[in-house]
Amino acid sequence: MAEQALVSENVSPDEFFEQLLPMGFAAQAQEGKAPQDLSLQFYLTGESGGQWAIAISGGAMTARKGSGIANVTVTLSVDDWRDAVLGRDGAALGLIIPPRRPGRPDNSARVKTIKGTLALELAREGKDPFKIEVCFNNGAAPRTLVRMKIDEYLALQEGRLNGQEAFMTGKLRVEGDLGFLMQIATLTA
Repeated sequence: MAEQALVSENVSPDEFFEQLLPMGFAAQAQEGKAPQDLSLQFYLTGESGGQWAIAISGGAMTARKGSGIANVTVTLSVDDWRDAVLGRDGAALGLIIPPRRPGRPDNSARVKTIKGTLALELAREGKDPFKIEVCFNNGAAPRTLVRMKIDEYLALQEGRLNGQEAFMTGKLRVEGDLGFLMQIATLTA
């Protein structure tokens, strides 16, 4: 497995999206773990925020500042982005870029069939919740809000926590369209 590059405390969004993210993607692509065809848009709100368009085609990634048509649009504050990139306050990079798990297929084709918006509100100790919104194929509706503890959500993403069990035990609380959430859950199956 390729090692993740160390990220400087003062990394800028431009540096992350235009240099570090493509380098990390290239390392995963060499291992055969990267999606083959997908477009992403990142919106960072707040001071020093902005928009970055990411295109993955033929197993290669290009990134540029600006907006574009996207299969997945991710919106979060600069502060939450920085916590995720630096692994601070319970956050991790897997919150904004889902980790690939061994044996999990490339679901980029399935992503292109989903329409709707997933909002996450992830509680963390001593700090405001980590908030992120993921919009699939420009679909404002259906809309689903998921509330969890940040560490339990990461466990869910990494396959250490079962989604149905989390829902049944109240660790995962849902507002909005449960059917839409089940569509998204098929991406991690």
